Amino acid sequence: MSFDALIRSATVSVKPVVLSAESINRQAIESFPDTSHGHVTWRTLVSSSRTGSNELTVGLATCPSGSGSLHHHRHTQAEIYHVTGGSGIVTIDGEESAVEKGAVVYIPGNAEHSIRCMSDTEDLEWLYCFAADDFGEIRYRFS
Repeated sequence: MSFDALIRSATVSVKPVVLSAESINRQAIESFPDTSHGHVTWRTLVSSSRTGSNELTVGLATCPSGSGSLHHHRHTQAEIYHVTGGSGIVTIDGEESAVEKGAVVYIPGNAEHSIRCMSDTEDLEWLYCFAADDFGEIRYRFS
């Protein structure tokens, strides 16, 4: 098979993904089994093992009001956060920044980062995105 034919066949086999709010709400909520990593939950929305997609992994994460946080960690892949609700503090390589609904954060690959909710009444919620085919490729290395 020629290189061009291989590229065309790979492109054709990947289908668009549209998730309704109802289907997202039916997804299981995930969390780290070790609570020393923080108090955070997420739903992985786009990931090759679930959606037959490639190149991007996307999900929704929540740090609950009061004590929610995702502790300092690193992973090889760069990551984007788009804050969709609440307010908090994101720390990247020791530098703290306040974030609230509407904020976008770019985290370079291997940068140490964390995020925590700053409200006692409103959860901190964000959409995350990795340049990876599958969430299983992300190897969290906690500090």
